[in-house]
Amino acid sequence: MTAGPHPTSAVRTRKRPANRRDVILAAAARIFAESGFHATHLSAIADAAGISTPALYRHFSGKYELFAAALIELAADLTAAADEAPQQTDPALELATVVRALTSVALDNREAGNIYRREPGLLHGEDRIRLAALSRRTRARLSTPLRTLRPELSDHAVGILVTATLSVAASPVTHRVALARKAAVDVLSEAADSVLRVTLPEPGPSETAPGLAPLGKREGILTESIRLFAEHSFHEVTLEQIGAAAGLPPSGVYRHFPSKHAILSAAMWRASERTTAAITDGLSRATTPAEALVALAARYSALCVEDPEIMTVYLRETTVLEAAELRSLRLQQRRNVDEWATWLQRARPEVASAAARFLVHAALNVATDLAIGYRGIDAKTVGAIVAAVLLPEPA
Repeated sequence: MTAGPHPTSAVRTRKRPANRRDVILAAAARIFAESGFHATHLSAIADAAGISTPALYRHFSGKYELFAAALIELAADLTAAADEAPQQTDPALELATVVRALTSVALDNREAGNIYRREPGLLHGEDRIRLAALSRRTRARLSTPLRTLRPELSDHAVGILVTATLSVAASPVTHRVALARKAAVDVLSEAADSVLRVTLPEPGPSETAPGLAPLGKREGILTESIRLFAEHSFHEVTLEQIGAAAGLPPSGVYRHFPSKHAILSAAMWRASERTTAAITDGLSRATTPAEALVALAARYSALCVEDPEIMTVYLRETTVLEAAELRSLRLQQRRNVDEWATWLQRARPEVASAAARFLVHAALNVATDLAIGYRGIDAKTVGAIVAAVLLPEPA
């Protein structure tokens, strides 16, 4: 996508660009990624595109149409990159070529690509069908050579490994760590290759049971809110619905939380605190840096698998938070990433600091995407794949 026009002189006559629609879509994708669909105003997109709001309406009838077009444009870019990657007779080389192409697209769209991960559920009708068709084409470019390379894999296993590989390739859109482009493509391509070659553990019995619901009213409200936010999104859930799910009138909810935003904030901090606690728990099980990475991967994967709803909310609803609170959450996330990256560098001294953080973000991304995308997936399977992102060879 091209960037918007930037006049170099205040007195120069502004010329209408030939690709006005592309300029609008690029601006829209950035604004939607930054603010989320519900908080985005068309006037902000118009300003970013350098046009008036009435002029924007000449191209798009409303916010949903613009959002759908921006999201599908990003998906089409990804599919085009996969389609245009040179075909190779060697399936391993074919996979590597496609992964590098997909990673390059993610690096090109770091400011906007997160809407492709975070808000595709907003699409409906023909837009959802078109997005699904693009996704199938992109996935096929990986699954076909993977089946040739590893004929022993079931269709389910192929799907899991393709999802994990796409998650690695797309991970640059989830963070802003600075790394030279070639180095970024190289490090993520190596991680994706490790994922595609990982030996998946035999599925075992479920390690978690449904358990008992909390008796405390505040905990009940928070538990039901997380479930509803994950299923319907924050903006579509009302306090009345939360109260009904928790067996309380709206006034009962207000006794424990002053607002729906306060409930969301508590949910976000719960996810953050559990992630931090998983680090301590994982490290307590290790005696070497390599063992530490495997243990961190196992504990975080278990956390995601045990509670995919809270991970869904954390992934999707951060744009709803106040700026100060979002900064605090991101600061804690950076601390957690830095802890993982430090152990990665101890296990692999040849990996530079920025590259280590790239790999950690990719690993966390894989765990979240697999837990959300494959409800009921075995935590050992997720843990093995996450560890493969961090360690090219078995620890």
